[in-house]
Amino acid sequence: MIDDDPFLRLLARDALEKLGLRVAEAADGAAGLARIAAAVPDIILLDVIMPDMSGFEVCRRARRLAGAELTPILMLTSLEDIDSINQAYEAGATDFITKPINWPILGHRVRYILKAAGLLSQVAQSDLQLAKAQRLTAIGSWEWRVEADQFSWSAEMYRICAVAPGGARHDFAGLMALVHEADRARIGKALRAALRDGDGYDAEHRIVRPDGSERIVHGKGSVSRDAEGRALAMSGTLQDITARKQAEARIDHLANYDALTDLPNRNLLSERTTQLLAMARRSGQQLTMLFLDLDGFKFVNDCFGHPVGDGLLRAVARRLQGAIREGDTVARLGGDEFVFLLPGLADSMAAHQRAQDIVDAFAVPFVVEQRELHISASVGVCIHPADGDSIDALLKNADVAMYHAKESGRNCFRFYAGAMSRRVEQRVALEHALRAAVEGGQFEVHYQPKIGLRDGRVGGVEALVRWRRPGHGMVPPDQFIGLAEDTGLIVPIGEWVLRSACAQARAWHAMGFDQLSVAVNLSARQFGQHSVADLVRRALADSGLAPRHLELELTESVLMSDTDAMLRALRDIKALGVTLTLDDFGTGYSSLSYLKRFPIDVLKIDRSFVADVTSDPDAAMLTKSIILLAHALKMGTVAEGVETEGQLDFLADNDCDAVQGYYFSRPLAADALTDFLRERR
Repeated sequence: MIDDDPFLRLLARDALEKLGLRVAEAADGAAGLARIAAAVPDIILLDVIMPDMSGFEVCRRARRLAGAELTPILMLTSLEDIDSINQAYEAGATDFITKPINWPILGHRVRYILKAAGLLSQVAQSDLQLAKAQRLTAIGSWEWRVEADQFSWSAEMYRICAVAPGGARHDFAGLMALVHEADRARIGKALRAALRDGDGYDAEHRIVRPDGSERIVHGKGSVSRDAEGRALAMSGTLQDITARKQAEARIDHLANYDALTDLPNRNLLSERTTQLLAMARRSGQQLTMLFLDLDGFKFVNDCFGHPVGDGLLRAVARRLQGAIREGDTVARLGGDEFVFLLPGLADSMAAHQRAQDIVDAFAVPFVVEQRELHISASVGVCIHPADGDSIDALLKNADVAMYHAKESGRNCFRFYAGAMSRRVEQRVALEHALRAAVEGGQFEVHYQPKIGLRDGRVGGVEALVRWRRPGHGMVPPDQFIGLAEDTGLIVPIGEWVLRSACAQARAWHAMGFDQLSVAVNLSARQFGQHSVADLVRRALADSGLAPRHLELELTESVLMSDTDAMLRALRDIKALGVTLTLDDFGTGYSSLSYLKRFPIDVLKIDRSFVADVTSDPDAAMLTKSIILLAHALKMGTVAEGVETEGQLDFLADNDCDAVQGYYFSRPLAADALTDFLRERR
């Protein structure tokens, strides 16, 4: 790793050592070249911009070092102009990756390059061995006496063709009989042309052995003539190059196809898009691109693990391949993103129908490792030439349209429109700001009191995260919580909220409010990252809060997987002595089976029911039924969103245990909540 930035080297070392690689470092070009000369590494990661010597110059010099001629060199650069890219490749770079570096992607790139380099090394070694064999043996040699039409073969020739001496016709027809039928006319023409014109014979073709197996051979020959120029004989060699061709094919496949799904990858997609765009320009036809992203794939990965996630991606790839016509392309970009190239569609209505067919392909569930998985897809559609004239423009705009489909409720498709770009740019800007907020500690925890309906006391508070974004003020939770879930940032945010809430509850106990409990929301993403029980145990230990004063709120989506792993996780948490609450009960996939299966203590009635209990008989009946159900199962009840005295009276009359809402207090900062507690003492 050659880079003058010590922090970047540290991050690279951490990321690559997790892959089992040993990492050597150098802070400048001269030191890096010295390390390479002392012990040639398997791969070199090289920064472009360094003070003493540019990465391009280091790359050129490294290529001249003994043993490093074929060593993969991956250049790390923030330069994205074509000239810099060309300069990197001219200097001998194998590939490049732009900064800021996505460390998991860097790990995958390094593993891929090492794998391809290993195959290339095998090919090079095979060629060396073959060259040695050519020096030591005659390979396969033959001579053809033209007038007599008689061939003579060497022993190696018999071995290559898998024919016993005397087991083949030794004339032109006998030789042609060994040549693959599809290559026969071409090879016969080349041999006759060599006899007629006096040029040498040099061609690759396939032969078919008596057992039906095929080999790829490279034949060479030269003609002997008499004084008058008549062809007397032709002598030549036959080399079996099957292994080399297979290795080249493997390398080509690795470079152009996705290792998991065997679909075309980004590299091959780029080549095919370039070809189809050129054809579309000449013919005046349109080229349709569809960008597909799976809905809920992260949830499958988090709940069932990566092996099931990988199996699902393979199943999706097979189904998508079955949904395309001859001449169409479906490629995997990475993760759960797929791209379709659909040439020759007559108009936007045809594109509309194809997009709908692909969305409909997900109506039937996927079966992976004996699990039935229901998953949908969001699809973005853009059309050349109206929506772009290059692969970059088409990919960008189809991606934008796909995000619009996500925002429109998922399981649908949307065509690209210019206004979508601005919305995606806003989302990207918000994501960058959210990452900065995590690093910069821009979050606050506000607390909404819960009032017991039997004694009127504040028995607990719910911890709610707030984001005070510099220059924008307080960002509403509905504008960033979903994004935090999608990006995985909810994991560090959730841990910080849990620790902050436990510490604050302990502080309130020290003030004399020693019966106060605090409720914290848990995300499904947190269960997929690490042991939540261990996290809760550490938060309680660090704060000194007794477990009985901590309440963890789960949404129904967390329980949807209904897996043994989730059940064990919740039992581990419950064993700590904390309270488990099912949030927003009745709004999702409510099921009595998981109320019985999982160790839930409290049902929380969603505000959408509470809002209408005084005006809608159905809402009133549902709310009353939830309370009766909870009490029958020996669970407590909390109603959220209480804003009127009528709602409060209804809940009290129907024996709801506790309530929270603006009727009593909006969520308050810790100091304001302290004042609230003192006023209600």
